[in-house]
Amino acid sequence: MRIICIIFISAYFLSLSAQNSNSGKDNYLAAEEAYRDGQFEKAIRILETDIKSYDKVLVSNVYRLLALCYMATDQEEKVDEYVRLLLRYVPYYTVSLQDPERFADIIRKYKEGKKTLVTASQQIETLEEAPVPVTLITEEMIRAIDANNLKDVLVAYVPGITAVEGNSELNFAMHGVYSSEQQKVLIMQNGHRLNSRSTNVQAPDYSISLEKVKQIEVLRGPASSLYGNAALTAVVNIITKEGKDMDGASLSLGTGSFSTYKADLLIGKYGPNMDFIGWASVFSSEGQKIFYPADVTGIWRIFPMDGYAYINGFNRKPSYDIGCIFQWNEHWKISFSHQYSKMQSPYAYVAVKAPYTYEKYRRINGQKPGHGRTSTRGEMQYSNFWKDYSLNINAYFDADRQMNYEADGDSLPPGLVVYFAPDEIMDSIVARSGFFQMNSWEEYTYGISVRNGYSYGKNKGAHGTLLAGLQMENYTMKSADACIGEDFDRIMVTISEHNGQIKLGSELSLSAFLQGKHYFTSRLIVNGGLRYDYKHRFNGKTLHAFSPRLACIYRIGQWNVKFCYARAFVDAPFFYRASEVVTYKGSEDLEPEYLDALQLSTTVGVPSLHLEYDCNLYYNKLSGIIYYDKAAKEEKSDRPVYSNAGSLELFGIENSVFYTSSKLKVRMNLTYQRVLKSEKYCVTGSKVDAIPAVTMNLVVSQSIFSTPKQSLWGHCSLSCYSTQNMPVSAYKDGIAYKDEAYRIKSTALLNATFSYRYDKLETSLSCNNILNTRYTRGSLYNIDVPQLGRNIMWKIKCFFK
Repeated sequence: MRIICIIFISAYFLSLSAQNSNSGKDNYLAAEEAYRDGQFEKAIRILETDIKSYDKVLVSNVYRLLALCYMATDQEEKVDEYVRLLLRYVPYYTVSLQDPERFADIIRKYKEGKKTLVTASQQIETLEEAPVPVTLITEEMIRAIDANNLKDVLVAYVPGITAVEGNSELNFAMHGVYSSEQQKVLIMQNGHRLNSRSTNVQAPDYSISLEKVKQIEVLRGPASSLYGNAALTAVVNIITKEGKDMDGASLSLGTGSFSTYKADLLIGKYGPNMDFIGWASVFSSEGQKIFYPADVTGIWRIFPMDGYAYINGFNRKPSYDIGCIFQWNEHWKISFSHQYSKMQSPYAYVAVKAPYTYEKYRRINGQKPGHGRTSTRGEMQYSNFWKDYSLNINAYFDADRQMNYEADGDSLPPGLVVYFAPDEIMDSIVARSGFFQMNSWEEYTYGISVRNGYSYGKNKGAHGTLLAGLQMENYTMKSADACIGEDFDRIMVTISEHNGQIKLGSELSLSAFLQGKHYFTSRLIVNGGLRYDYKHRFNGKTLHAFSPRLACIYRIGQWNVKFCYARAFVDAPFFYRASEVVTYKGSEDLEPEYLDALQLSTTVGVPSLHLEYDCNLYYNKLSGIIYYDKAAKEEKSDRPVYSNAGSLELFGIENSVFYTSSKLKVRMNLTYQRVLKSEKYCVTGSKVDAIPAVTMNLVVSQSIFSTPKQSLWGHCSLSCYSTQNMPVSAYKDGIAYKDEAYRIKSTALLNATFSYRYDKLETSLSCNNILNTRYTRGSLYNIDVPQLGRNIMWKIKCFFK
């Protein structure tokens, strides 16, 4: 932590010293002084005398100041010209407290009409030009639902995403595809992968601070043609704020139900030749504790017992997110982040759906039961432009330490054999009371990517861009340890003394991609790409994967129609392939999972009515889905426990409606999906288990009053889910069986938030699950998990210049 603080403070003071650059700075400062003195014509003359001489970092400040000067002299056409130029260079520009209200309104209106993103094609483009369906989530939308974690944001706003349960991590599904943890969607921060290389997992939890977020770009569909491994069903790219968005600091504190506490610090600084943003976020919650008596647990377990289930607990060691980004001159950017999160498992693991007593279990390396992950990430980026050419070079490093600490039940059936241990010691381990098991590992990754862009035909009717890139990455499983214990505190065996639990080793990945985007006319755009991925696995075997994408976009008036085909993959996790545990027997040769998708989407806007409608039809065909064969685990044979035996075909329709005015904002999405065919996947009838066939989310924001100095908004959200199939494991008269008729009831959840701003002070009060609805959500573990009841959160935030 001391090192992190030193890096954080050093980067901040470096940012102050970087302001000494003289690339047009003197002229800009003279113009800024003239603007403050009311000499607007003088400021315009200084800035426009040799506007091409300003570097690409300073020029965005120049465009902003010119727009302000022309606004002061009531030259609306010039204001519009320079606002457009500003947003071309800084597509994510966010109004700050220093911006006049009139200027801020122009920025907001223009961005609402021309929302931009970079994730879909790795270049700046509007939503209409993106080759795939995209959901753009703004900072304002995050505040409207008073979200505290990424999962809440995605479930509320992204059609096709539904909440599901993992045993010890937050989880969600995209188009009905999910696993025991969130492995199927690539989550990035400013284009930097967050998913673990060992497990492919990135939980949408409190290790990702939402205070630093400017907007979230979600590609709703496969995207391996650009991003390779892990971009199977979607890509979520979190775009952070910049120093120019604040030029000061903010401190936010919050407290809520179930002993929930959070704090966020954000610091931003910018100048003519630099930009710095730093953040620190902490979250802790005891979660909701639900008591289950033995007569209830008896239907779930062969050995009934009293105990507790724990809902949304993040405690004993709080989740945190610390980081900073420093940019100087027009070429260089350095970023650093350090994150940790650990969710308390709702149930004990081996004894399925077994309640347990969390406090009785010992700490291991400072951690109570749950899956904890500590991640450190660093990145240096160089970019440059020469007329029609662009170059981006990116070097990065990731280090992860993960610990999976499982409590397996306060008391267990006599003679229960544990399958956690390697074969040579498995038979010597017999479960008793207070049984627990832990495995931890350290991994690191380093890599470099190079991307070149070329724009052609700018002055002709037909024009376009070409983008080519190369990437090299090396992954290493550095160390692995494990232990087994009983009586809540006593360690019986340290597995690392018996040749370890995970094989150590390295894997080298090489990738190349090419993408072209051609404007045949102003109405017709074709976007195509191909990526090749090569991996040399730790056991000497190799992986080859090709990921194509082809999209056609046609625009006429307010209508926009897109048709896209794409193929994507996610490689079998290293943890599966390198595990020595009998649970993963025979998994070393697992292949990737593949998804072929067709999407047809239509968007129409009616500006006069402030309305926009989006409809997306999709067909997904998954092959090679990793299938868990429980019977193979019990056998004394070489038959693998995991195999690429599963497949799934489904189709669905996503609908989104937006109404946006200055006083009222309404956002609604409605999704329907149906399974066409499946094999060895969690499907009952025409539904994926634990996934509702119909999902609806509605968010309404109403301005109660608003003045330049203060405002009060009311927000209300409603989420509805149809009945879900969930075959559960159960016991009757001591005999295990699966209840195929079990269903999770349809649910409607109502939430409300009030937010008030006075000058530089903001406060909000939110109540989730207002009606205190008792409901559950399913998982791949053949269990359903109760969800939080009514809970309240209060936050206060202060801005400092």
